[in-house]
Order: sequence, then structure tokens, then C-alpha cells
Amino acid sequence: MLKLQWLQVHQFRSVRPGTRLSFSPSFNVLLGENGTGKTTLLDLVAAVASSDFTALTREAFDLEYELAADTGRITVRVRNVPTGSESSGLAMDIAVAPRDMAWPLSIRREGQQVTISRQDDASDVVHERIAPEVGGRLWLVLMSGGIAWVEKTGEGTAAVEPLLAMAREVSAQAGLGRFDEGLGYFEQLCQVELRLSRRAEGVLATGIGVASEDLLDGLRKVAAAQWGSPQYVLPAESVPFLRDAAQLLGFSSAEALLFPLETQPQGKYETLSLGGLELAFIGPGGQRISARHLGYGQKRLVAFLHYLAHARAVVIADELAHALHPRQLRACIEQLGPRQSFLTSQSPLLLDSLAFDSAEQVRSTFVLCRREGDSGLLVWEDLSPQAAEAFFTAYRAAPQRVGELLQAQGHW
Repeated sequence: MLKLQWLQVHQFRSVRPGTRLSFSPSFNVLLGENGTGKTTLLDLVAAVASSDFTALTREAFDLEYELAADTGRITVRVRNVPTGSESSGLAMDIAVAPRDMAWPLSIRREGQQVTISRQDDASDVVHERIAPEVGGRLWLVLMSGGIAWVEKTGEGTAAVEPLLAMAREVSAQAGLGRFDEGLGYFEQLCQVELRLSRRAEGVLATGIGVASEDLLDGLRKVAAAQWGSPQYVLPAESVPFLRDAAQLLGFSSAEALLFPLETQPQGKYETLSLGGLELAFIGPGGQRISARHLGYGQKRLVAFLHYLAHARAVVIADELAHALHPRQLRACIEQLGPRQSFLTSQSPLLLDSLAFDSAEQVRSTFVLCRREGDSGLLVWEDLSPQAAEAFFTAYRAAPQRVGELLQAQGHW
């Protein structure tokens, strides 16, 4: 899993220049009052964790960050000076150290030009123009760099396969966004569109919007048998997030329904667009309830479980505990598993679910957010080693609710 190691902000909106944050590979919890930039930080983390800056190309910014996984490390400095033309003012300096590659690479992307060189041989440089649609997407820059190297040196794709493997890891996080504090994600889920393509080797399913692999895998399993049907019915057993939601909400079962929008023959292939997603839950007595008729908290739970099916390595959730029953919140936290998570909550329920084994774990878990009184700048900072030690000492001596202890020590 590719995870965010650290982030340094040289310039971004009203954030104090020079801000540097180090992150835990598991829980990262943002603490602060309203208006201290917690949601802004979550959105920024989503941009760098997915390495997609296309939504920020009209803003000036200068950021550095590092992503790491078993396959290697990627360090990026990305700068943008808006020019009125999408992404033309964007520059990226990328250092890539794939684990199984004998030499690291330096990649520079400026406008539509990418330059790739071996860090141990500055004279070995390749220039290649990249298409405008590459935008601020790091994985496409890495792919373009690898292809350019192969084309110019003739070394063959095996020489850059570790680089391409890392590009695929980055692309797996494409589309990562923030799970919002309301029902925005739930509404996006209802508007999702999927496309089927029937060909000789089987049925291919792709998604538009927030479609998760859960939905796509479930659709692939039933599409061949149901092809041409007026509706496509996916039982909960083939859609794990829906199965889990039904269990947590006390229903006997559930199903997802999709309806054809249009059919287009394309040579040897036949494609079919599906939409109108309807999630239906079946009670013990057989009664059916549409997800649209669930309560507010129930909708948030369904939406979050779908979000987890989409966010394979990194989870970014604003006010996760909002409207969730404590039992449901605990279940959601358990489902985070080995993912790296960035969370906020003004409810102590989330904080009280945390446990600590060391002062270093405390320090790496919390990010303090505040607004500077004189300048109005947003100040984001890690908990100091001294504050983390004091917290852990008090926590170990007399275990109490984490939220209360954070408040008592002036951190929340």
C-alpha cells in the first residue's frame, strides 16, 4: 500500500509557509476548533495522496511530499503558477527510487514537457512532450517518463518495469477524495454510472464517478447471465460493502439494482451504460426499504462502507463519527484495517476509540490545527515530543477517555 510519509507546505492558501507534517502509517487525527483548516488539510492530503492536482490548477501553490510502499519511494515537489491555461503553469520535480531498480530516477515535468534522467548520471537525459490531459496526475507523468526512457534508449520495458509498477500503485489511488461530513458522498453514490462491455473473452465493467471495485466486481459476476435484462440485480453476497451495511443496520439482506441507459455496438464489442443505482435493504419480515428512505446516520454508514471499498490504501474522512451509533463507529474503525487514515471529529467517540503503546505513537497520531490571531494564518503542526510524552505518561498512569485527556492538556 502506498502511503503518505510527510508533507511540507511552502505555499498554499492561508497556510503558514514552512509548515511540515509527519504522518503515521495508520491513524492520523486532526484536532482543532471550527475554522482552523481541518477540512482544508483533508482536501490537500487527498490531492497529494492521490497525486492528482488537476482540481488546483487555478491556484498558486508550492508543496513537497513523499509517498512510500513496498515497491519503493517517491519524493515530489509540485509548484503551480496559474496562467489561465489548465495545468500549463504546473511543474513537478520527482525523485523515484523503485525497490528493484538498480538506479534511481529524476523526473521533471514542466508544462507539457517531461525530462527523465538517472540520478547517478546527469548526462543521460530524455525529453518528451506529454499530452495536456496528463494534467497534474503523477501516475501519468511516471508512465510518460518510463515510456520516454524506453523509446529514447532502446533498453526495453524491463529496465523501467519497477518504475511502471510504482506508477500503477499511484494510479490505484486515483479519484481518492474526502468523505464529507454530510451526505454529499451518499448523493454521489446514487448518481454513479457504470459501463459494461461484452466481448469474446468476457464482460468488462468500468465506472464513472465514485464507483468502487465492490460494485464493479459484483456487476461483472452477474452481467453475463443477465445481459439484455431491463434491470441488473446484484445480491449483497456479491457486493461486500452492501453485505456489511445490511448486517450493521440489522437487515436480513440487501441488493443493488442498475438500469440500462443506452446500448452501443462497437465493432466486435457491445457496450451498455448503466445508471439509476438503487440500493434496497430487506428486513426480517421481507419488507424492502430503499437506501434513499433510510435515516441520516444509516445513509452515512452505507456511504462510508462504499467509500472504504473505493479507498484501498488511504482513507480521508471528515467528522467520521457524525450521526453514527457508537457500535457502528467501532465497526467502521475496525474496517479501516491496515489503511492509512486521516480523520476529524468534534465528537469524543472517535478519540475515545484510540489506544496508545508509546509516546511516539501519540506524537505521530495527532495533528494540531489552529489559526494565528495576529496574522490569521492557518497553523498545522505535529504534537511536540514533550507534549506527547506528557500525554502518554498521564494516559498510562490513569487510563481515561482520550478526549477528556486531550482537553485537560489543552490540545483539543
